[in-house]
Amino acid sequence: MRRFILLFCVLFFTWLSHSANAQFPVTVKDDRNKLVTIKSAPNKVAAVSVFGADLLNALGMQAAGISTLNHQLSPYLGNQTKHMVDLGEIHETNLEVLTALKPDLTIGLRTYTEPFATKFEEIGHFLAYDLVTKADSDRAIRSAAKALGKPAQGVELNQAFNGLLKRYSSAPLKQQSVVFLWHWSDVPYAFFDHHFTIEMMHVLNAKNSVGISPQPNLKKFDSAPISMESLLKLNPDVIISFKGEPGPFKAHPVWQQLKAVKTGRAYRVADHYVMPHGPVARRLVLQELAHLFHPNKFAAPHALVKEARATTMQFGDL
Repeated sequence: MRRFILLFCVLFFTWLSHSANAQFPVTVKDDRNKLVTIKSAPNKVAAVSVFGADLLNALGMQAAGISTLNHQLSPYLGNQTKHMVDLGEIHETNLEVLTALKPDLTIGLRTYTEPFATKFEEIGHFLAYDLVTKADSDRAIRSAAKALGKPAQGVELNQAFNGLLKRYSSAPLKQQSVVFLWHWSDVPYAFFDHHFTIEMMHVLNAKNSVGISPQPNLKKFDSAPISMESLLKLNPDVIISFKGEPGPFKAHPVWQQLKAVKTGRAYRVADHYVMPHGPVARRLVLQELAHLFHPNKFAAPHALVKEARATTMQFGDL
């Protein structure tokens, strides 16, 4: 009798688990406001931008192909990216490689895939998302998780992250000023308040010295060039910088005058800071920022591989 009860419980919870997921076909809407109907569970998924691969990882799956940024695979996902087909640069997907891969589903960043959307659709099911804010992240996770047949898990991922945000925001934290930069060639760009990484900084009581966008109605306008003189006027407590190319940041006399550089709080970070919208990326960014801003209160995230950890900015001639 006990064996029968045990078997019944196993079968019941298995059924319950499956019932929490989508039964195919499913229809989802992406950020093109396009309804995409997927007839069966995707077995081979391509990620044009790291978001798709990140979400699959969080769902216990793995992308078959992934695009690169500056010809480099995202280090924060660890060794799993080595087993994915390289689809080329995020802004110019190698369509021949993608066609040969024959994915059931391609999950892409709308900014870079829009000119070739018809071709992506010819290859297989295609979803494109605008990823700038936290709201974008939540919406894309719900949508893409549903397309993968795991809508309940998508909702759970968002709930878990919101719980983490609440836990950090409830802690008494000293306010600090920060500037978040990405460097294109020799030009630094500063992010505005509505970028997701800045939104996470606000939760940690860090004030973005650059502030809101001068054109708040243009969501995709999330950063703008900033002069070194302007950076010196802001003189934040902390500087967070991303540069895709290897090697040091270009030397400039202003760097050594900045408070953050003098105190060793000018950090170089990996690409998940500029693309933080996946469930794995956003959790790691939030946890590492908490440590960088408040090292006496929060430890560095153990799940973040060495290659993706923040390091002190180094300067030199390029």
